[in-house]
Amino acid sequence: MPMKSSMKKLLILFYFIIFSCLINFAAAETNKFRSREASDDSLGYPEIDEESLLNTKCPRNLELRWQTEVSSSIYATPLIADINSDGKLDIVVPSFVHYLEVLEGSDGDKLPGWPAFHQSTVHASPLLYDIDKDGVREIALATYNGEVLFFRTSGYLMVDKLEVPRRKIRKDWHVGLNPDPVDRSHPDVHDDTLIQQASETKLHSQTNGSAPLGNSSVTSSTSGSVGSSGNEGKINSSQAETDIKMATSVDNSTRNAGTTETTKAENSTSSGRRLLEDTNTKGTQDGGSDPNVDSKENVQAATVENDEGLEIEADKSFELFRDSDELADEYNYDYDDYVDDNMWGAEEWAEDKHEKMEDYVNIDSHILCTPVIADIDNDGKQEMIVAVSYFFDHEYYDNPEHRSELGGIDIGKYVAGGIVVFDLDTKQVKWTRELDLSKDSGDFRAYIYSSPTVVDLDGDGNLDILVGTSFGLFYILDHNGKVRDKFPLEMAEIQGSVIAADINDDGKIELVTTDTHGNVAAWTPEGVEIWEQHLKSLVPQRPTVGDVDGDGHTDIVVPTISGNIYVLSGKDGSFVRPYPYRTHGRVMNQVLLVDLSKRGEKQKGLTLVTTSFDGYLYLIDGPSSCADVVDIGETSYSMVLADNVDGGDDLDLIVTTMNGNVFCFSTPAPQHPLKSWRSPNQGRNNVANRFGREGIHISQSSRAFRDEEGKHFWLEFEIVDGYRSSGSQAPYNVTMTLLVPGNYQGERRITQSQIYNSPGKYRIKLPTVPVRTTGTVVLEMVDKNKIHFSDEFSLTFHMYYYRLLKWLMVLPMLGMFGLLVILRPQEAMPLPSFSRNTDL
Repeated sequence: MPMKSSMKKLLILFYFIIFSCLINFAAAETNKFRSREASDDSLGYPEIDEESLLNTKCPRNLELRWQTEVSSSIYATPLIADINSDGKLDIVVPSFVHYLEVLEGSDGDKLPGWPAFHQSTVHASPLLYDIDKDGVREIALATYNGEVLFFRTSGYLMVDKLEVPRRKIRKDWHVGLNPDPVDRSHPDVHDDTLIQQASETKLHSQTNGSAPLGNSSVTSSTSGSVGSSGNEGKINSSQAETDIKMATSVDNSTRNAGTTETTKAENSTSSGRRLLEDTNTKGTQDGGSDPNVDSKENVQAATVENDEGLEIEADKSFELFRDSDELADEYNYDYDDYVDDNMWGAEEWAEDKHEKMEDYVNIDSHILCTPVIADIDNDGKQEMIVAVSYFFDHEYYDNPEHRSELGGIDIGKYVAGGIVVFDLDTKQVKWTRELDLSKDSGDFRAYIYSSPTVVDLDGDGNLDILVGTSFGLFYILDHNGKVRDKFPLEMAEIQGSVIAADINDDGKIELVTTDTHGNVAAWTPEGVEIWEQHLKSLVPQRPTVGDVDGDGHTDIVVPTISGNIYVLSGKDGSFVRPYPYRTHGRVMNQVLLVDLSKRGEKQKGLTLVTTSFDGYLYLIDGPSSCADVVDIGETSYSMVLADNVDGGDDLDLIVTTMNGNVFCFSTPAPQHPLKSWRSPNQGRNNVANRFGREGIHISQSSRAFRDEEGKHFWLEFEIVDGYRSSGSQAPYNVTMTLLVPGNYQGERRITQSQIYNSPGKYRIKLPTVPVRTTGTVVLEMVDKNKIHFSDEFSLTFHMYYYRLLKWLMVLPMLGMFGLLVILRPQEAMPLPSFSRNTDL
């Protein structure tokens, strides 16, 4: 009996061990982020009570300063900068189709020489960089067809450009793949044991073998018809202007969350307002649909606007826009008329001819996000880091002539992603890192929609590259392109950029990622999860960081397409009440955090500023979530920007829409340099509110537009960093750069650097150039975590001196003339006569 009892116990223990192993194995097979669903996206939006929405209890008293219409829809966020060093801010607007435009911040008028034409479409925000080393920063624009173009401040398209090479892979790379050959549920997806097991499985299950892969751990192959996925709408950009499919669509990522139900819910929400969009544009708001399907089928995939017909009187009000042939000349502006068409060439872009290869294929390169400019390897030279999506544009290759170049391959089986780094001195590729490789028919594909983030994670002085992919992988690469240990990490599809910030106020950098299944996760630089939160809605853009409620702790603001705006505690990811705030349509842009306190008013917390697909601009008070709204009647994908653009002393907001309108709203809040948001990442890698937190700015007296003479001038600035209880982020490496254009024969970049060990006010002496010219002073700072801050202003040299010389020449002449007038004879006197006839 004791023997049997022992055997029984051993059997029970054995079965328990087997059962535990099976449970653990099943858990390992399932990734928690991918198993969740964005369930809130299938719910409808609430009814819009316009009266209560507009009759707010917390008015912000916005005033419309000006409004301008550009050539086409605006998808990417503009850039605010003084591009011609005249002391006035301009707004660089990348319209989606063919044009780059520059508007004067004071009144919204187009600068002379603009808009500038190019052949492609744009998913990226413009950048500034002096590519030809002449002391003037050109406007860099990454385009859909894999090129980075450079425009002079006059609107001239330069010959210099960066071209992303195609990616070469084997034609049969996809042959013999299992639906999922590798278990990628572990943080380290390069597990050699898993790869070996997958290879053995394929050897037993496949009779013809499989093609060798460069990185099988990031290869996806699932059954389904090629080209049936909604993401094609995101990357198919050669369509007509009124039928644009955006890169931040909800496409496949909401497939499991009830995309059909979402569309129905959106169309069923009624409102008395009607967004000012033409019929075909409605299809774009659904975000992404199969380009192989007639666009008319997608027209009804609207958001929450009223789909009913207009009343007769309201319909007549649109006759002005319909009868364009009868419009007055001032309304009949044609962007193609004011410059000779011969200067611009063909309107549509074309891929270079493909080299015919027997075993390999070169996949076309495309840029679907904004690059980053930084010195990643600390060699004193700037690099441009570009996240590249490789695929064949379906609409372009629907043309039989173009399709014939590919030799009959199935273009839906070739989608890839990678990072390409350019040396901006030589304009050549420095290195390339190939990342994901997939087919176009899977749930997760290898596109890259999120801009790279660069930050020093290990303190070696070199910048690491952080990027999330549509394949659901979060990579960290070093300055040479090597993947960091324990990376990539796996989530669902990542559309928003990875943010690097001190979110729990411990003085160290944490990393935050979001995905299309509604997951938000915080990680250490080593890949250890700190916390995670499920918001149940697709997150289309990266979060923003700041102290929203004024309690002294850092919060994270996350937009979602369910219309909810969430505020999470940076410490543990818990919900900050009374959030989420509910809008009545999708929120597709990064939320602006800004202090809108009036003069003399001490108000804690920040204001959340964003647009929603319900056609309203929202200004939400951080501590109370009380909102003021402005009815702009249009949808927007781009972030709201803030700065003093009109030359006054208040803070202005810049709002751009898919209808191609640019709005400038003035606020009663006083302007401060640390309140400005001139670009989504504020220069390089900073997505946190700077005012009252951390930053560097030039004093008001030093930044005033003026003329400098003599041999040198002083510049006053202040380093701000005092919000953390854990101490400052010193040391601060401050670099002052003076850009000198014109006929100056010396160095066009005069640079001084100094390290400061504490916050405070400082002065630095800069040389004055001995020629008559303009200049731009750029002040940059990186803290110990290599978070980048910047400020800049423009000035002139010796302009007034030459004016003085002019007056020194003119004044003596005027004095002599005046003296002659004063000393002239008072009475008429006869002239002397020498005539001999005195009687006459």
